Amino acid sequence: MTPRSDDLTGGPSARQVYESLTTCLHKWDGRRRRQELWRWLPRGLLTGLLVGFVVALLSRQRPLLMREELAFLGLATALIGASLAGLVVLLRRRPLVAQALFADRQFGLRERMTTAVEIRTGRLTVDDDIATRQLNDALAVAATVDTARQLPVRPQPADWLPILALALVFGLVLWLPNPQEAALIEQRAVAEAVAQETATLETLAADIAADDTLTPEQAASLTRPIDEALAALDEPGISRESAVAALSQAEREMQALSQEFDNTALNDALAEAAASLENHEATAGLADALQAGQLSQAAAATAALADGVGDLTDVERAELAEHLAEAADKLRDADAELAATLEQAAEALTEGDTTAAQAALDKTAAQLAERGQTAPAAAQAARAAEQLGAARSEVAQSGSGNSGEGETAGTGEGPAASGGSGGSTGGSSAAGGQDGGTGGSSQGGGHVENVFIPPPANLEGQGQNLELEAQCLADPAACGPLAGQSPSTTTGQASGGGLVPYDRVFSDYRDAAFEALGTSDIPPGLQDLVRAYFTALEP
Repeated sequence: MTPRSDDLTGGPSARQVYESLTTCLHKWDGRRRRQELWRWLPRGLLTGLLVGFVVALLSRQRPLLMREELAFLGLATALIGASLAGLVVLLRRRPLVAQALFADRQFGLRERMTTAVEIRTGRLTVDDDIATRQLNDALAVAATVDTARQLPVRPQPADWLPILALALVFGLVLWLPNPQEAALIEQRAVAEAVAQETATLETLAADIAADDTLTPEQAASLTRPIDEALAALDEPGISRESAVAALSQAEREMQALSQEFDNTALNDALAEAAASLENHEATAGLADALQAGQLSQAAAATAALADGVGDLTDVERAELAEHLAEAADKLRDADAELAATLEQAAEALTEGDTTAAQAALDKTAAQLAERGQTAPAAAQAARAAEQLGAARSEVAQSGSGNSGEGETAGTGEGPAASGGSGGSTGGSSAAGGQDGGTGGSSQGGGHVENVFIPPPANLEGQGQNLELEAQCLADPAACGPLAGQSPSTTTGQASGGGLVPYDRVFSDYRDAAFEALGTSDIPPGLQDLVRAYFTALEP
């Protein structure tokens, strides 16, 4: 039968002895924790500092962090590593048996502490007298332990030397110039510009969707290019070139919609056609509305005219038919559909069919009302195209791209600066700046102010047949100019063509290049190179 712990301790005296032994074990375990803390703190520091050092090395291979951020990261990871190591050591709890085993091994107590704990917990069965003597003996031996000598608590230099060496190497890596920092600055500037322009485009799309003057179809047509651009800009890590290409595409589509919805040419034709209607009493209001460009009022006046056709005399109907026919003739080039409807109304009036004339005029009123609804859409499209162009320019000029690649344009190198097929003539006139500074580099971004546009080549005719002597075939330089022709001068400006402002033609070149990329077989990597080239030349 196993005795109870109270019986084994031999009364209060044995219990007090055991409590004293427990106090010694806890004291030694606390000193052991402090010793382990000095050993694990440098390991935690070294691990955290090593993480920062690896990130610093990676930042020299790709744009990740600036040197100030890397220094902060290294310090933070080192502190985190040390803190985790300290928490693991301080929060670890060991059972009393484990503490006794450590004390016996560390201080050479010959299992006295372990035996005392086992007797107290009932794992070892002995009589009360032996238990009391064993506890007293363990307590007496514990009093002779010199913990300062046998369990020293002090830092070891060997633990801190690797930290010092790694810190010096880490500092050297941070001190040396990082070639990726310029790319990182540009990348962040582009990301910031893209975020700003994304917010602007989202506001623009919301304004278009909330515009009550637009039909649902018009609002959908106007928001589609913006939504596509937003989807492209939302891609993680989008490059400046890709962002510019997406915004350029949306800008072109919006400009096309602006032209599609624009009623300027139609309004001019309607104002001209109004001259044929202003002399007739029944169409005077219609003529005034057309001359003012108020298509909604013109639609209402046409509907009123349709309602009053039955009240006109035969003479008045004949005159009205003549005036409507003249107006239709003037509208034929601007709006063939509207002109055809007016012709139907004129023919019906001529034939005396008032019902058909009313139907044709009602149809004309509906067409005018429909045309009048495109004016707000055209204004919205023009405004959206302008904002997209501004967004494209902001993104193109973000970062440090213009300071490097843009200098190529300032020296007249590349197709945009040299005028393409203009050869050396175009390049010298664009870059030299010899004639009063035309074509010289601007002081802002390093771009040329003017570029040479060569005259179109005349390919008519079959040319002139020339017969070369055998000597000329063997040594062309000995024959001089062929067929008595004088050499063309290529040092000055070529005949024909002319200088135009750089920013007026750049968008045409860029848009044509970006549009061609979408239908070409050029590899994606080279497509990015083309986009980067034109983005660098952005005025």
